Amino acid sequence: MEDKDKVIEQPEKKKKKQNFLWLFIKKNKLKTLLFLFIALVANTYAWFLYNKIVSANLDAHIKSWQVTIDGANDDTLTFHIDDLYPGMDEYSDQVTLTNAGEMDADITFSIHSMRIFEDTYEVGVNGETAASLETRLASYPFEITYEASSSSISSHGGETDFRLYVNWDFGDGDEEKDALDTEYGEASYDYHVAHPSSPCIELVLDINVSQTQPSNNP
Repeated sequence: MEDKDKVIEQPEKKKKKQNFLWLFIKKNKLKTLLFLFIALVANTYAWFLYNKIVSANLDAHIKSWQVTIDGANDDTLTFHIDDLYPGMDEYSDQVTLTNAGEMDADITFSIHSMRIFEDTYEVGVNGETAASLETRLASYPFEITYEASSSSISSHGGETDFRLYVNWDFGDGDEEKDALDTEYGEASYDYHVAHPSSPCIELVLDINVSQTQPSNNP
């Protein structure tokens, strides 16, 4: 008798469990469908956004930006002056800047560092700036100047020439100038004797390249 009761009781428990599961699914059916709908929309939007971004990048034309400079290294130009003495012939050196890109470029230059015989000065060291180095350079009895044939370079192969000049005229009877000529002339000679394979002066210039701003004129 007890075995019979047990046999009848087991299907009833199973039936109760099935009914509970069905009620649970029925109550939560709306929540489940809403969750599935949100997940589907989110995934679809993410896929659409991703494809739009990729397509935009693939279709965009980025204008090239390429200015090449003869003798340049890490956006700097280095000039060496081997012989320096009062009454020397004018010394000059030249490099060419070429814009191989599709955008016009503006070019400016500033002193990065300079070594005059044994003395070295550099922007950012001991408070030095490009302006202070320009002032130092102008204080010597010799003149070192530089210029570009144009401050802008047109796209598609445009060029500009950068030139450096060195002059050291005699004092012509000016006592102060004659004294400086003698002081630095001797310093130049002594340096050349002590360092025959090293230039008397090394001048490093920063090259600053920027995109030409479009004109606001109609």
